[in-house]
This record gives sequence, C-alpha cells and structure tokens, in this order.
Amino acid sequence: MILVDTSIIVAWLDSAHEHHLVCVAALERAAAVDQLAVSTVTFAELAAGNRTHEAVLEALQGFVPVDLLMEDAWRAGQAFGRFPKSKKDQPVLPDYFIRAQAAVRGWQHLTNDDRRLAPWPDVDFIFARPRRG
Repeated sequence: MILVDTSIIVAWLDSAHEHHLVCVAALERAAAVDQLAVSTVTFAELAAGNRTHEAVLEALQGFVPVDLLMEDAWRAGQAFGRFPKSKKDQPVLPDYFIRAQAAVRGWQHLTNDDRRLAPWPDVDFIFARPRRG
C-alpha cells in the first residue's frame, strides 16, 4: 500500500497547479506498483479547500480510505511535540497525522513535501518531484 499525501492530491486535482503533471505521473507510477491509499485527514484538508463533498468523494473513489487510529494520532503528537518550533518553519499537525499513518502501517508515502523528515526514519518516502537542496 502507498499512502498518498494531500500535497499530491491537491496538485493532481488542479490542472493549473504547477506540479499537476508531475503528480499525475507519480500517481500513475505508484498505482502500477501497489494500491493507493488516502487518509481521512486528506479528506478533511480537501473539505477546507472549498470543494464539494460529492466532488471529493468522486475524485477519491479509486483510493483506499485510511482512518486515523489512536496509535497514529499518538505517534503524530509525539513527533509534533518534539519538533523545534521557529517562526520560519511552523509544522502543520495534519502533515504529522498522515506521516504517522504511513509509519505505523509500514507503508510507503508519496508526497511533494520534503520538509521535516527527521521524525520519520521508518517511513519510505517517494517524492513526486526532485527534493529541495
């Protein structure tokens, strides 16, 4: 199973997004290898983006939905609490929830976000686009 990050889904859904084509290709490559899953956290993030409930359900119908479990939430909270906070780099808790889901389940994680990887040494990240310097 490959857990797909919200950053990938957002670019995939928006043909005008600067990473749209890269994310479409990454999803196609990943789907050829394994089943694709999406977190219920991603569902919530998409709801916050002025999409309709029906449109999101339709868009995600090919993905296996993954509920956030207590163990996932605990792992995310622990990692989030240990992250050094700065004005320049404010972590976002939903990112931690999704990465914790991949970590707890031992799944690969397809993402565009190459920030704050240190708390996740046990996650096998797949990056849709080249990582930043």
